[in-house]
Amino acid sequence: MDNSTLINQHQQEKDQSIQFKKRRFDQWNENYTLYRDKVATNRLTQRQAVNIPIIRDTVQNWISKIDEAPQLEFETRGSGNRDLDGEVVLNELWQHTYDTQSLDIIDNLEKKIVGIQGRGFKYWYMKDNRIKCAVVDPYDIDIDPQTNPLDINTARYFNHKNIFIPLRAILANKSYTKEGKDALKVYLDSKQGLLEANRSDEEAQSRRQRLEDLGVTNYDAYKASDVQVELNRSHKLIWDKTENRFVRHLIVIALDSVVLYNKPLKEAIGIDYLPYATWASDPDLNDIWSDAIADNVRQMNKVVNMYFSQDLENRAYRNFGMYFFNTMNGTFTPQAFEARPFGMYGVPGNPSEVIQQMQIQPLGDTTGQIDYLKNMIQSSVAQTPTERGLQDKAMATLGEVELSFQQSDQRQQVVAKQYRKSWEQSGQIFYDLLDSNSRGRIKLYKKAADGKFQPKEVGREDWYNPQGYEVRVVLQSEKSANDDMDLKKTAYIKNSFLDNPVALKIAKRKELELIGWSPIEIEEVIQFEENKGQQQPQGMGAPVEEGASEQPQPAQQSAQLPVNTLQ
Repeated sequence: MDNSTLINQHQQEKDQSIQFKKRRFDQWNENYTLYRDKVATNRLTQRQAVNIPIIRDTVQNWISKIDEAPQLEFETRGSGNRDLDGEVVLNELWQHTYDTQSLDIIDNLEKKIVGIQGRGFKYWYMKDNRIKCAVVDPYDIDIDPQTNPLDINTARYFNHKNIFIPLRAILANKSYTKEGKDALKVYLDSKQGLLEANRSDEEAQSRRQRLEDLGVTNYDAYKASDVQVELNRSHKLIWDKTENRFVRHLIVIALDSVVLYNKPLKEAIGIDYLPYATWASDPDLNDIWSDAIADNVRQMNKVVNMYFSQDLENRAYRNFGMYFFNTMNGTFTPQAFEARPFGMYGVPGNPSEVIQQMQIQPLGDTTGQIDYLKNMIQSSVAQTPTERGLQDKAMATLGEVELSFQQSDQRQQVVAKQYRKSWEQSGQIFYDLLDSNSRGRIKLYKKAADGKFQPKEVGREDWYNPQGYEVRVVLQSEKSANDDMDLKKTAYIKNSFLDNPVALKIAKRKELELIGWSPIEIEEVIQFEENKGQQQPQGMGAPVEEGASEQPQPAQQSAQLPVNTLQ
């Protein structure tokens, strides 16, 4: 496919995606500004710029219910010692990536985006022999409207846009073709290119509007230090006549007009599927852009803000001390009233002959209505008053409180399934990118038994396994509950097989695994226990003298019983 055809299709696909997504822009902007305590005032219903942070409270509580970032564990499909050693190295590489990329913070940021906009995206890529991860704003994603929301790899096209790169960095990039670089320079020198470089589409304007609503007025100054070129990273299915099938390509397009790079995705990054992991809190079969948690709260939040604004205004006006006065004998015609402190307002006639204070009736108490609306809103996202730090007077017994927690947790498990699947996708992308692109060696640091960090350089040969690995995702809350149950089961086994050294050895190893000891540390402990058992204690095994009691002494009794040092 020639470049001009690619450009035409790219522009048509972007327009199609924007038309499908633009219905969400106003909702996303309003959710975001309410979350950031910014409200739109008007002359009728909300004259005061006040906000009850219900959206923020709801989203933050919802985030806390999903749990911390899950722990990924890579399990080898092999059974040899080398396979097990590779498993240890690969899990250490994942932990290194988790720490250096601050994936716990990235995870929290992605949850916030899902809570406000309904869907989040993580982009995984390889750079400088390291796996890196970035959160992508949904504004920057163009995707085929016919995509199956449960599998974004069904998209005919997937476009990551609004990637601003300095022109000098593009020209220095050896991956881009010389023809593409020359075409970009010629294009930027033309009048059309200058206009295109300064053009902002509707989504970029929406993003800029959010910053302007928060008081940022120099948005364009952020990229004024150098000529910034907007790139699109397009992942598009293209028919391959040789393979007689559609093959996904990675195409880098500058300013929607110049193709800088075009190769099959497998050749470009080593994998043939999208390096993006995505999830939604409430996926919809017919709509990739599903509703967010904040969408359920937004309208009621605006109603509560209106109540609060009117209450403040009513209280303020009643304290202003405003008056009517008679203008019948005056020489001017009164204009429209403007509410102001200690204002004087002329009327044709005066009940008090000269002057009379304006009577402003107080509004009814809306505190109960506001509390009712808040509870109704937050119950829709399975947040009980107790979970929000409030004491629910209706809860009379501990059993009722526990039942409420259980029902709430069951509803949150529905969201956790999508969330967990996204991290499973991330783990698979991490491994496949590492397997395809890892070069050289990576230095890791591991704390030894003496508490000191020991450096170790690892390469692909240390963890590579032709049979591959399985990715297991465990949420922290589930892991803690499962570990607690496993410890109880292990204690039961130890008590039931007091005279079985094999069962005791396995149970002790399991206990050490559950508390997080490394395989090397566990092996050292087990080896010491075996060596200790081979040593014959003094005084043991001597024949019992006639007439002596066969009942062992207390010290001997305790020595014969297995001791669980972990309990």
